[in-house]
Amino acid sequence: MTEESSDVPKELLESVKDVIGRKIKISVKKRVKLEIKNDKVDNKILVLTSCRAFLLTSRIPTKLELTFSYLEIQGITCNKPGQLIVETEKCNISMKLNSSEDVHEVLAHIGTCLRRIFPGVSPVRIMKKVIMEPPERLANLQALWDSQTVAELGPCGGFSQMYACVCDWLGFPYREEVQWDVDTIYLTQDTRELNLQDFSHLDHRDLIPIVAALEYNQWFTKLSSKDLKLSTDVCEQILRVVSRSNRLEELVLENAGLRTDFAQKLANALSHNPNSGLHTINLASNPLEDRGISSLSIQFAKLPKGLTQLNLSKTSLSPKGVNSLSQSLSANQLLATTLTHLDLSGNVLRGDDLSFLYNFLAQPNALVHLDVSNTECALDMMCGALLHGCLQHLAILNVSRTVFSHRKGKEVPPSFKQFFSSSLALTQINLSGTKLPPEPLKALLLGLACNQNLKEVFLDLSSCELRSGGAQVLEGCIAEIHNIASLDISDNGLESDLSTLIVWLSKNRSIRHLALGKNFNNMKSKNLAPVLDNLVQMIQDEDSPLQSLSLADSKLKTEVTIIINALGSNTSLTKVDISGNGMGDMGAKMLAKALQINTKLRTVIWDKNNITAQGFQDIAVALEKNYTLRFMPIPVNDASQALKTSPEKTEEALQKIENYLLRNHETRKYLQEQAYRLQQGIVTSTTQQMIDRICVKVQDHLNSLRNCGIDTIQEDLKSAERLMKDAKNSKTTLLESMVDAAENLCPSAMKKANIRQDLIEACTEKISIPRTFVKNVLLEQSGVDILNKISEVKLTVASLLSDRIVDEILDALSRCHHKLADHLSRRGKPLPHQESLDIELEEEKPSKRSLITVEELTEIERLEDLDTCMMTPKSKRKSIHSRMLRPVSRAFEMEFDLDKALEEVPIHIEDPPFHCGRLDKRTSGFISELPSEEGKKLEHFTKLRPKRNKKQQPTQAAVSSAAPQDGEQNGLMGRVDEGVDEFFTKKVTKMDS
Repeated sequence: MTEESSDVPKELLESVKDVIGRKIKISVKKRVKLEIKNDKVDNKILVLTSCRAFLLTSRIPTKLELTFSYLEIQGITCNKPGQLIVETEKCNISMKLNSSEDVHEVLAHIGTCLRRIFPGVSPVRIMKKVIMEPPERLANLQALWDSQTVAELGPCGGFSQMYACVCDWLGFPYREEVQWDVDTIYLTQDTRELNLQDFSHLDHRDLIPIVAALEYNQWFTKLSSKDLKLSTDVCEQILRVVSRSNRLEELVLENAGLRTDFAQKLANALSHNPNSGLHTINLASNPLEDRGISSLSIQFAKLPKGLTQLNLSKTSLSPKGVNSLSQSLSANQLLATTLTHLDLSGNVLRGDDLSFLYNFLAQPNALVHLDVSNTECALDMMCGALLHGCLQHLAILNVSRTVFSHRKGKEVPPSFKQFFSSSLALTQINLSGTKLPPEPLKALLLGLACNQNLKEVFLDLSSCELRSGGAQVLEGCIAEIHNIASLDISDNGLESDLSTLIVWLSKNRSIRHLALGKNFNNMKSKNLAPVLDNLVQMIQDEDSPLQSLSLADSKLKTEVTIIINALGSNTSLTKVDISGNGMGDMGAKMLAKALQINTKLRTVIWDKNNITAQGFQDIAVALEKNYTLRFMPIPVNDASQALKTSPEKTEEALQKIENYLLRNHETRKYLQEQAYRLQQGIVTSTTQQMIDRICVKVQDHLNSLRNCGIDTIQEDLKSAERLMKDAKNSKTTLLESMVDAAENLCPSAMKKANIRQDLIEACTEKISIPRTFVKNVLLEQSGVDILNKISEVKLTVASLLSDRIVDEILDALSRCHHKLADHLSRRGKPLPHQESLDIELEEEKPSKRSLITVEELTEIERLEDLDTCMMTPKSKRKSIHSRMLRPVSRAFEMEFDLDKALEEVPIHIEDPPFHCGRLDKRTSGFISELPSEEGKKLEHFTKLRPKRNKKQQPTQAAVSSAAPQDGEQNGLMGRVDEGVDEFFTKKVTKMDS
């Protein structure tokens, strides 16, 4: 591989370098004879670089005849000694080399480069087929490739070097920002999902090499794109990756503008990849229609590893297409144990002709999540199928906006109730928007009530048109149901029945989340008051399990303040949603007062309430005194209106609200004194008030009986006086004294049998802190902070050790290099040229720029390639610092209009005296000497003005001749307008006055 062993003359080699670019490192160069028609041969020069081969003429000056990327190779054949036939995507090349050793050297280099760029993938797999006679030659090559230890893969399985190689292969520009995002952001997040939305700001053609690099990448297992229209070229690359990758596991192309033909091509791609690891397919919101899904279904039946998740939501499916899909799912026995997520929502499945879907669901399966919402399918028939096949695993059932085909006067199918009473895993049941008559509602509730296997069920019955009949069913069943943790009955026309229904809801001991919104719209004030009073009693119950209450979009206006006033002393609710009630600034004022004393609420949702700047200011003042509220999303609708009328006040108030919420997240401060005073005030206003009233009555009786001389009455009077004294003491000390102090202060009251033991037991229950609470606090709050600090310390130590060790290694290598160079110079041998470094050194270099043509490299990157082995610890740190800065995005470069930017810039500007010291520090290659005033030479003053970015690729790349820039700078730090200011402020020549 070295220049001395090459049979290419030096003059010819120099001409070759002039053609392909002097900064491109030549690794192998051979004289070959190119076989052409009629058994004729032509002498050529074969040049191999890190990812590309060149064929050039053997005359001086040489010309480039042919070039191909190693990724274009479709096959290699070596049936005769010295013969090498390369099949590429465009042509076949038959060459004769001097010996079999030369052929071995060429193939060894190609395989080594492919193995370095695509670690973990056999070079034979990339080259498609390699035929060599005798077979021992290929075995020796394979052993050579396998024996080579691949250097560190680099971030994300070496994606960046693969991306660079693919860019060279396909002829697309290499985008540094793509490399930076993957090497920095993706590596930091430790994600194996390549999301095309991260690069949506680039031209759609720039997505092609990004996707193509996944074909051999072993790191990324998921390719996703959502709400991004994909071009035909990008789709073709996705299909190529699906047909060839054995690492891709998840494909998510949601709302990507795909049509029927893509589904058919995807089916074909799956059929060509028997080793595919794809188990998750999401093609939601693409109009694939029945024809496309039917083609895919055929392949689903043949998948060797089955599917885990399948999302075909909103794909324009009809019952015919769903039946075709269901037949294929049933035909593949493996799917019965692997498919856990099936989403067919948003497809019109009206009618009874879904027999194959019901048959599939009736077979024992592993479905955990089933979504057939907004399909208008028959709910009762669906549950009949679920009863037979989905009892064991089904946890999430979304049948919202479906149809219950039960007719009035007929019995509800027994299978409907049996499914809910027999299910073993249900946690979420969504029936929103499904019209439920009283009979099926009763069957549903009774089924859940008698199911002892279910716990923590979230039941959504919103917009089910329950009305009075449904309310009566709820009243009769809800109190005894033990496994419903969340109940949503909003928008059901329950206005006239809410008062009684709330009483029965309050008797339920399992519901923690309750939604009642949109049920108050048509209520009169006289009917509304008892409903709100019952609701207040429900949330004020000391034993109430309720943690979350939603009254969203109820249009209660100022009546909602009845609920708000109850929040101040509430000790159970942690979340409340009062949005959409139009309570105005008065409601905001009441909410502010409640928040000043509430210590339990964590979340308040309050948008669409017609609040102005004054209301926001009141809330901001209240939050200054509240240290426990964590989440209070900005009311976007109200804020946008308030900003139009009072922008400064509104913005200031909203900023304060955000700051106080941030403070509550950071400090986790809790005012014990505030909570104590609140508790003391509540007790004084309830129990103590009752004691005061009884004391007044007892005192009246004492005054009346004081003159009575009967001994028994006198003893009772003395006992009453002692109890009055105890009551007076208890008013101020009972809350802050322990049991012993209570005995000393109130001895008469404490004489009752077992009173001390009862107090101790009661206090023990109240004073104990659950172990789960302590564990969660330590893990979620303190634990996170501690782990973050430990990670920070570990990273600091590791960086310190790594930097010091690497610095020492670089220092030692530098000294060794100079020592060896000194030895060579003393022996009279010339130093080897930088460009003839052997392949081993190239493998160790971390830079990937050698994969790109010289025209696409910046001057700084060229210096980086040349000076890698000469890098000192100081320059290394500068390089690291530069890599921490993200490159300027191509999107900004395309939007920059230089003509517009220079419209107001004068051509001649007098500037302060020029300092020569700055110029002395630069190398002579940067700027030529300024013309002297005496010379009066004519110059093209706008010659060096930055040119507008070209929007079309040049047909022939020009060889760059610009000189390298300062080594202390870096291409990542460059600006689009770099040098413009300096150009226009330099004094070139004086203007004659």
